[in-house]
Amino acid sequence: MQLSAITLEHMRRAIGIYLELAWPLEEKGRPRPILKEMESALELDDLRSFFDTPRSYEKVTGRRYTLRLGNHRYPFMKFVFQEYLLAGEFFFSVDTHDEMVITPDMPDYEGWQEVRRSNARLKSSIESAWAASGLPTHEALRRMMESEALERRSGAGPGPSENARGRLLVADDEADVARGLGAVLEAMGYEVTLAFDGRQALDALMNGPLPDLVVLDFSMPGLSGEQVIQRLRQEQRTRDLSVLLATATNIDPVGMGGANALLRKPYPQELLFRIIEDQLGVEAAGGDS
Repeated sequence: MQLSAITLEHMRRAIGIYLELAWPLEEKGRPRPILKEMESALELDDLRSFFDTPRSYEKVTGRRYTLRLGNHRYPFMKFVFQEYLLAGEFFFSVDTHDEMVITPDMPDYEGWQEVRRSNARLKSSIESAWAASGLPTHEALRRMMESEALERRSGAGPGPSENARGRLLVADDEADVARGLGAVLEAMGYEVTLAFDGRQALDALMNGPLPDLVVLDFSMPGLSGEQVIQRLRQEQRTRDLSVLLATATNIDPVGMGGANALLRKPYPQELLFRIIEDQLGVEAAGGDS
């Protein structure tokens, strides 16, 4: 949804749904009564003053507003309102913000895994409720990108299996984002395989044909993007595989786990396309970027 179409009512409805599902009871630790505080906002710009935004040194190219509202089991979950992939289009999403790595040999491992599973279920419930209420979510983003893919195909030449520009594996636990990107990239002439968590990505890379480039999300369940890269670099077959790591986390580019390139989320799709072309050494398709 274009920013100009987002109203105070949209924002209040989105936050209200989040709080209703994340904090079903008046439990200790519930965030301050932010909806009451927001009653004084007269315009959307007033409301955005409640949110955190990326710092300049994080070099985020899309506009992103976050609010740490937590949930009844975990205090760090975030409400997110951001411009993502499509210029000027904003979407609501939930950032579980639970990337901390706890390995099986640690005493809190099973408890931490249950917290992460609970967060994932809650994220899905909130985003589904937003979509049912007519709010823009990644489901809407997927539909828009699939529509763009159809437009690209209508005037395109060979399909993805004919003279493909390159083979890509796109791994992102945001299934709608992965599917939307996959549709557009295939329409551009790439051969695309999708994975929706770290283990799926690793299985595809270890057991299937190798892609020319992996577009890998940093924060995924099962195995994080960084853990996937570590496994890849340990194997002769995948040691030199090119990896583009995408993340909303403020990680140090110097220590980004052996990735060949780093992309800060949220980003416009044109930037992603340029980086893919740079990594593969292919020429930009006319009008693609």
